[in-house]
Amino acid sequence: MDVESSAPKSELRPMFCEVGPITRSDGSCMLSSGDTTVVCAVYGPGEVKPSKELIHKACVDVVYRSRVGNAGIEDRKQEIFIEKSCSSAILSVLHPRTAVTVNIQEMHNGGGLVAACVNATCLALLDAGVPMRFLIACIHCVVLADGTVTLDPSLKQQAKARQQNGSATLLFTFESRTRAVISSHTEGKVTQVKLQEAVTMAQSAADKV
Repeated sequence: MDVESSAPKSELRPMFCEVGPITRSDGSCMLSSGDTTVVCAVYGPGEVKPSKELIHKACVDVVYRSRVGNAGIEDRKQEIFIEKSCSSAILSVLHPRTAVTVNIQEMHNGGGLVAACVNATCLALLDAGVPMRFLIACIHCVVLADGTVTLDPSLKQQAKARQQNGSATLLFTFESRTRAVISSHTEGKVTQVKLQEAVTMAQSAADKV
């Protein structure tokens, strides 16, 4: 019986994480948020390919693999968002001419997949001992056509939002020191008032990640 509720909510789904499940990596994490589960492994700072070498800082390289099928445009968009979020947090200037490689494997997508990937990456970086300016937390939310803001939507709630004209899907990544937004992504249409409401709700929820 399907007991998943499609009602709006202002709380995050239950989260569980295990640090260090992949023994051959420098750091790793398995994170579950509701029905969504991802595994992240971090390697480095280590050897970098000549084509990606940066003389003033480390290169941060993110590889995301979906559960089924080959990598597509959506996968690359997710990689870019995760990479930019994590690059802001890593003290890459301490390790020039090296690479920090992040491998993320989707195990199950029950909604909020990108946010789970960012949060798992942060924990894996900590496990690897990679120097960081601050910790990060990513929150996913949707704004429905009637103005309702829902935090950490399930896959069903995300599908409902996509079917409505005037709805939007938003991702916010916050840093731990000042709780400022360091990266964001929006798909759809949202008013300035609802955008600020979503940021405020997500900022409060980030403290619980």
